[in-house]
Amino acid sequence: MKRNTILGFVLFILFSCTNHKKEIKNVTPIKVTESENKKTTEPENISKLVKSEIEPYDFDTILKNGYHLSYRVYKDSVEGDSLQSLTLVKGNRDIKTLSESSYPMLHKNLGYIGADFGDSFLFVQSYGSGNPDEMQLIKKVNGISLKEGVIVDLKEDQKVLLYIENLHEANQELRLLDLKNKTEKLITDFNNLSCTNDGGLRNCVKIDTVTQKEIVIKTDSEEDHILKRYTR
Repeated sequence: MKRNTILGFVLFILFSCTNHKKEIKNVTPIKVTESENKKTTEPENISKLVKSEIEPYDFDTILKNGYHLSYRVYKDSVEGDSLQSLTLVKGNRDIKTLSESSYPMLHKNLGYIGADFGDSFLFVQSYGSGNPDEMQLIKKVNGISLKEGVIVDLKEDQKVLLYIENLHEANQELRLLDLKNKTEKLITDFNNLSCTNDGGLRNCVKIDTVTQKEIVIKTDSEEDHILKRYTR
């Protein structure tokens, strides 16, 4: 009886070992590709930005002629700071990063499309109620800033912009830009008004009407009543 027990135990061990060898033979080896192997050997502190396009954005990001603004949030892997940016893009090609700031920050501070004129557009940044809307006229094809200043008024459909260069500086100027006719005028007719002295040109004048032949600018004040016509 004792011999039979020992013999049974030996047979059980042999049978278990045989099954274990079969299981080992059936295991499929995992192949590590060159790219995967590279990832495991790369240092973790590579100085690069990992960016991802994030939606939605508080403002419209679509421009005419196949362009758009790409809103991205990412971390600087060197400092670990969270950043956000707006990049001018056509198709899958990045043209130029127009604005970058810490994240989170109000989208109107980072920037938005103020007007789309076809070949160019107004890129605007606002910093709260009462503060001027700072603008750049951006050429779409290369992201170059053609004009900079503060918006006074505009008529997008007529491609007309009234803006101030060098706000609050000695060389401050009110300018009327007509993109349709590719002309620009220096406007001095409103320099010495009561409303200009009180609130500045930005809060004193506005575009009244625009036709094919002329642009009419008037005071936006109860103190002064002036209307001026400028040939296009």
